[in-house]
Amino acid sequence: MLRQTVKQIILKLFPELSAGLHLPRFARVLNVHDAPADGGTSERFRPRYAVDLEVLTPDGERDEDFPVYEAVQLPVPVGCGQEAGLYGFPEPGVIVEIGFAYGRPDHPLVRHIYPQGMSLPEISMGQQRWQQSAAVFQTVDKDGNWRRETDMAIIDKSLKREVEAVENREDFSREQRKIRENSIEEIGGVKTLEALGALRLRSGGSAGLISVDNINLTTGRDMNVIIAQDRKEVVGRHHASTVKGNRDEIVVGSKAEDIGGDHTESVGGKRTTDIGGDATATIGGKSTEKVTGNKTIEAPFINLQATTIRMGQSGTGISLLPTITAFMEEVRL
Repeated sequence: MLRQTVKQIILKLFPELSAGLHLPRFARVLNVHDAPADGGTSERFRPRYAVDLEVLTPDGERDEDFPVYEAVQLPVPVGCGQEAGLYGFPEPGVIVEIGFAYGRPDHPLVRHIYPQGMSLPEISMGQQRWQQSAAVFQTVDKDGNWRRETDMAIIDKSLKREVEAVENREDFSREQRKIRENSIEEIGGVKTLEALGALRLRSGGSAGLISVDNINLTTGRDMNVIIAQDRKEVVGRHHASTVKGNRDEIVVGSKAEDIGGDHTESVGGKRTTDIGGDATATIGGKSTEKVTGNKTIEAPFINLQATTIRMGQSGTGISLLPTITAFMEEVRL
């Protein structure tokens, strides 16, 4: 009798004991009740980050003694704050642990979420994994290696980004970069850029290529250089050019050539010079021209000015000046 009296007193003081609200129970997620959008505020009567639940019996069946609870708040495991924290809704059918704050049936809450009846991702001892699906996950293994993978897009946005690594390797099918301001790349060793299709470098301003050592340009086919205005070339030492085929040069305007040393020109075949205007040659020293064949000069008038003009073979011949002088004397007589 005393025991029954004590029990009645206790149940009156703690009504949650008679309803079993002090015990943790399993419940099944039915659906997401009211997902937040655009920073929606969580309140008691509209928690937003919440799910609808049905309480289960120890055998995993629905407990008819409990109603379907709507909008039961979910726990935030890490970093809960104003628009902050780690969030993620459980799928319908997931088992959770439900409790009742203050032992009141109108204060249900989700304490923990369990993967009972769900297929689990592959995970080993010492590994940590955050996974949305089999194709979308982020994991760190027991050795500390990170891996992030998705079959969709990854978008990173930040005010400043710093990446430091001993070795970096990237593999893309396509790449497009847009840099709104300056770009500086500093390489301590050798950089190799290989393009199997084509390589195009474009500049809206000037372009400069500077090298302390050699610069080598090699092409298996043609090389075209188009310059809209002036071209200036300065060679500190020698300039060697080898053309194994023909070479054509067209100068629409004037051409000036200034050689400080010797000028040697060797032509294996014929040489043709076509001058539309006058031709003047000034030689400060001797001039020798050797023709192994015949030489023909055609002109309406030939003016030769010299003290002595000698014609004939080497070491012989006649001097034209005495002959012409004598001829002029005879004409006067």
